[in-house]
Amino acid sequence: MWGMTASRPRHCLKIGAQTLAWGEAVRTWRGRYHYRCTLSPAPPKAIKLSPMDLNLTDMPAVESCLRSLAGPRQDSGVAGRVWQSEVPCPIVLMLPDLSVRATVLQLEQFPVQAEEQEALIRWRLGQEQLLPLAGAKIVWQGFPSQRARGEHSHVVLAVTIQEAILKQYESLCESVGLLPQEIGVTSFRLFNLWLKAAGGRKRLGRDLLWVSVSDGGLTCFVMQEGRLAFVRTKLLRDDGLQDDESIGSGMADSIVQECAASLRACRDHFPDLNVTDMVFAGDCAFPTIEQALNRELSLSIERLDWRAVERAGWTHDGGSTSWATLPVVAGVM
Repeated sequence: MWGMTASRPRHCLKIGAQTLAWGEAVRTWRGRYHYRCTLSPAPPKAIKLSPMDLNLTDMPAVESCLRSLAGPRQDSGVAGRVWQSEVPCPIVLMLPDLSVRATVLQLEQFPVQAEEQEALIRWRLGQEQLLPLAGAKIVWQGFPSQRARGEHSHVVLAVTIQEAILKQYESLCESVGLLPQEIGVTSFRLFNLWLKAAGGRKRLGRDLLWVSVSDGGLTCFVMQEGRLAFVRTKLLRDDGLQDDESIGSGMADSIVQECAASLRACRDHFPDLNVTDMVFAGDCAFPTIEQALNRELSLSIERLDWRAVERAGWTHDGGSTSWATLPVVAGVM
């Protein structure tokens, strides 16, 4: 989302409350990409996700775990180049949704200059008291659009992260020889992965509910007439979570309730919203969720899974294929 470089890193790290995931992309001589992923349990109670407080409560324990997962690296040749183990490895650092705050702004005008854009966004966020701005870094993406009724507007997705939280994550990476050159947010990158695999923006012809569940949190994107209308991230109660691959009925009900609440909140601002399709991305068993969603919301439901990676032209080349590693593949695509 921010800090993008001309030559994108081919390694990605995602840090979550329960797991750490590491992924790398390898390009073949035919121009196709393979992915390799590894997964490690996070040290117990060492990571507490929050958009306001420091996330790494036991830095030495997380550092030790990360060192075992992603290093120390041996000298290796890739495409004729040799990386020395003492040279920092450029990576994409994937942050959990629960570590940032995001909102959608509807603007009639949007300046061209970045400095003016930031000033306008900070002013709007401050006026509406949508996100805490003290000590926060703001990044954004603008979506100029023309709605079906001919109304011109600008949609801006604004994301804030406390600088102290970001610095803590960056310091952790640097302590084990990793250099974050690009920062991403899990659900946003997963959405881009799905969109690429599903055929691009033409897939957004219908109003759509897109839901991601990971790290004990739920993020909803609501798309209307091809543009982002609403975003919401919610901490889920964890009494129904069993492990990465199973989910209790209580958690399924909680997910359905939060999806319904997100749709109601969006309709308050967009009464013409008519969501018929839903995409679900999550680190839990799909059938239980699908049954609950069909029962309560009557939506046509699609799942983001590893087949999406294959549709995008990537193939597996060793390592973990748990859903929990999918975000790091999205990070390097």
